[in-house]
Amino acid sequence: MPFPTRSSIPVVGAVLLVTVTLASCSASSSQPPATSLATTSTTASAGTSTISPRPPTTTSTYPTVAASQQLPVSVESDSQMRAEANNGPTSSVLLPSSCKLVGSTVTAMGAYQGGFAPNVYSRYGDIVVLYVFGPPSPGFPQGPQLAVSSAQDSPPLSSGTWQVSTSVSTSLDASVGQPARCVVAAQPTHDVQLAP
Repeated sequence: MPFPTRSSIPVVGAVLLVTVTLASCSASSSQPPATSLATTSTTASAGTSTISPRPPTTTSTYPTVAASQQLPVSVESDSQMRAEANNGPTSSVLLPSSCKLVGSTVTAMGAYQGGFAPNVYSRYGDIVVLYVFGPPSPGFPQGPQLAVSSAQDSPPLSSGTWQVSTSVSTSLDASVGQPARCVVAAQPTHDVQLAP
């Protein structure tokens, strides 16, 4: 059997070299380098941080609202009026609906028997007066008087509805107590000489 010539050996070697080189290039192109993956991950993470920034912290401020308290309210009786030298017409014409304490202000609201006050109240110049009493205590079975509305804050008796307010001290002695009840009365502002 004849031996291969020298000219045929390089050809075979060249074919093998080309095959190995192509296989290496194919493997390299199918798998990206690890550094490329790391860079892509870092870029994606940074992109997420840029798209969704952390919202700024905000502080909401709300106005302070004074606590309110409903107080029982009644009409001054005729006997109480006489004891206080109130000789005007009866206070029973008043129909109180509420009395509320808000902060240091006490406000009573209501209407009139029959919807209006008769003319006799106008002759006396009657106004709606608000009294505020504390809880019963020794020496004050009905409670001490804490406040009374002034003539300027007391509306005249007329028709429809009425509203009257007064203020109580914010530094009341502990032994006196806080406002516990309200009383409204028709109080004359002048004497009237009626015809016999």
